[in-house]
Amino acid sequence: MMSPEEKANLESMRSAAMTRQGDFDEQEDEMYAAAAPKGSFSGKAANALVLVTNKLLPLFGVKEPYDRFSEPKMTTLPPEFMRVLTMFGKAIDDAIDEGALPEDAKIDLTIVTDDNGLQTLAGRIGMAAASGAFKRFLSKKVSERGSEEMGKEGEYSESEAPESEKPESTDALFAGRM
Repeated sequence: MMSPEEKANLESMRSAAMTRQGDFDEQEDEMYAAAAPKGSFSGKAANALVLVTNKLLPLFGVKEPYDRFSEPKMTTLPPEFMRVLTMFGKAIDDAIDEGALPEDAKIDLTIVTDDNGLQTLAGRIGMAAASGAFKRFLSKKVSERGSEEMGKEGEYSESEAPESEKPESTDALFAGRM
């Protein structure tokens, strides 16, 4: 049984850890916000990107679709959406390196400044979502990874988790990547 001092010390350590996690989350959001494409985007074009994003998310073990944007005009994409696009970009880059996708499937967020850029990005994500070779590539990655590598930062580990450990929502996905 813990003494009152030990309980207070444990609670203090827990509070400090949560504060540090909150600071980390804030810094990560700032990083993704800084990397987000800037320009003039219509809600219609942004939601077309969300639509194809939601087709690809299940391949990464994410069951809950990303919510549509309600804003009629946007000047940047939100950090949580950037996390998803970054995860896709890493997986697509790896698939290109292994020959599972053609070079023109590459995601380059630096060229996205308007609705045409969002449409191009949506087309590339849609191409990956429809690609049998990309699906096989992701499945191969799942089978190649050992349990010791699951959850490694910077990887697209959501698709590699056992079914019982896969995130149930986009929020869980993002929380699991910390």
